[in-house]
Amino acid sequence: MLNQSSRAWCHAPGSVRLLQIGLRLSAACVAGGVLAACVQAPKHMYSWKSYQPAVYAYLNDEGVDYAAQAQDMELNVETARSSNTALPPGFRAHLGLLYLKLGEDSRAVEQLQGEKLAFPESTSFMDFLMRNLSPVSAAPQKGEPEPIDTDPNGGTSGLKTVKKEGA
Repeated sequence: MLNQSSRAWCHAPGSVRLLQIGLRLSAACVAGGVLAACVQAPKHMYSWKSYQPAVYAYLNDEGVDYAAQAQDMELNVETARSSNTALPPGFRAHLGLLYLKLGEDSRAVEQLQGEKLAFPESTSFMDFLMRNLSPVSAAPQKGEPEPIDTDPNGGTSGLKTVKKEGA
């Protein structure tokens, strides 16, 4: 039991049938185009701009200008803030290491603390780095163990010395 429209479709001449198929295909293409136009480009989770080149140059250590790297990374921090994008894991730690190379211990500790806050899984490593800084810039915090032994210059060796008898 076919209705009138389905009989017309089956018995339509070839040119009319092709026209109907063409109209249906063009309507599908227009609908697909409209839907594709609504798609947005994916937003990146982290702002990687200067981080990867800085790490590469730091590890190669071929006449690296640490001050220029730190300045580039600080610019990256500002662009990440303005675009409301997070900094990637390790970014602040690397910036802290650059500040250590430049002798800016307080800024280095600030960056290492920031890495701990942003990525809690890095806490033990950041604490290790801060314990091995000079005693002035990285005094032990509450709950941290005190260093076992200090060297004559006031730094910590982190190793317990064992005195031999008769020495």
